[in-house]
Amino acid sequence: MKMISFCNKKGGVGKTTLCKNVAYKLADDNKKVLLIDLDTQASLSYLLQYENIDMSKSLHKIIASDCEIPINKVIQPTKYKNIDIIVGGETLRKTLSIMREIYDNHNWYLVGLQVYKKNVDIFDSYDYVLIDYPPTTDDLSLNWLIFSDLIIVPTNCDSTSFKGILDLNNNLELIITELKRNKPILKIVFNNISDNDNRTKIMKWLNKYDFSKLLSNVEIKTSEVFTTSNNDFISIWENPYYWRQKQAYKELIKEIK
Repeated sequence: MKMISFCNKKGGVGKTTLCKNVAYKLADDNKKVLLIDLDTQASLSYLLQYENIDMSKSLHKIIASDCEIPINKVIQPTKYKNIDIIVGGETLRKTLSIMREIYDNHNWYLVGLQVYKKNVDIFDSYDYVLIDYPPTTDDLSLNWLIFSDLIIVPTNCDSTSFKGILDLNNNLELIITELKRNKPILKIVFNNISDNDNRTKIMKWLNKYDFSKLLSNVEIKTSEVFTTSNNDFISIWENPYYWRQKQAYKELIKEIK
């Protein structure tokens, strides 16, 4: 099993879209995929929901039980073959307060790892676990980031998007130093980029902080039709068009496999 997180401490950079389309392509290649939605807005869950999906079955149930409830009790099928999901939603808002009651400060950032270790056989029955994050990247999110195999960090050419990368990296550095853990691999992906976008300023910042070595070779270009498709909850792989985006996703998947 390979765990891949899609995260940037900035909204509107396409985390959910990347996660959804990567999941669909992996599943289409006969890989078994588990999605974990950590966003209270639950956009990923609604994009992929099956008709009878139960939106109360988030990670909150597992954590509130001190991991006594097995993870398969909250895993549900999606409308796509080979893709299951643990939904996000409003129930996640209660999780941080529950964590404070159950776990001491020493174990605060090990809750996600505990969930994994108690359910390792279930997690390892999947080829990939893909996690979609909220822009706030709260302590629940950091629990899963610190032991991910790979963190995909989508960005555009906006200065606030770069600040999201910097803040995310600083948070990770602080926690892994405290826990004496190895830092996950980060891969920065230019997403929803126009041919006319000026990359000069953000590339200067990436070089200044030595982030340019983390930059993917793949850029996913913007498209008005592509944006409309996402708004209509359609995967690019279900449409005969979007050849430029499809090719970029195929190259990205080669990088992250």
